[in-house]
Amino acid sequence: MVNQVYGIFETKEECMQQYVVKDQALLARFGEWSITHIPRKDNAEADALANLGSSTEIRGSESGTVVQLMNSVLDTDGYYEVNSTNLVWDWRNEIIDYLEHQKLPEDPKASQVLRVKAARYSFKRGQLYRKSFQGPLARCLGASEANNLMREVHEGICGNHSGKDSLVLKLVRAGYYWPRME
Repeated sequence: MVNQVYGIFETKEECMQQYVVKDQALLARFGEWSITHIPRKDNAEADALANLGSSTEIRGSESGTVVQLMNSVLDTDGYYEVNSTNLVWDWRNEIIDYLEHQKLPEDPKASQVLRVKAARYSFKRGQLYRKSFQGPLARCLGASEANNLMREVHEGICGNHSGKDSLVLKLVRAGYYWPRME
């Protein structure tokens, strides 16, 4: 697909031609862009999500953890924005479910713990934030987002390579949070 979007390979199949046309229309909205091919073996998370989408049984919409797209991307002029927190279960989902839908665990003790924990968080415009006494809201990150952010800050523009304590302080000052970030 990458080589077809760049025009290196010819697109022969009609279905693939439609995808390339759709991609070109979407990419025209950006002033600058690039696409990089990542082999399936090196991109296990995306491969797992693709397999999940085609092989799982769809649960009820009240669960909020499985997204079912009813139309092909080719059938619409708009686009779908999928919140990645709904695709992968991580530490944020339980708090988001409570803040958005007041969904509590059946266990009374776990329910009380969640209520107390959720009081320190805010959910706005599809993003979870942690409240803080010393500063503004901190954006809550999942594991993959946190890893990408740490790698980006650690490497720095000029190859800064911060130490672990310095790295954590930079991320806190920048307004990010995830459990056990220290």
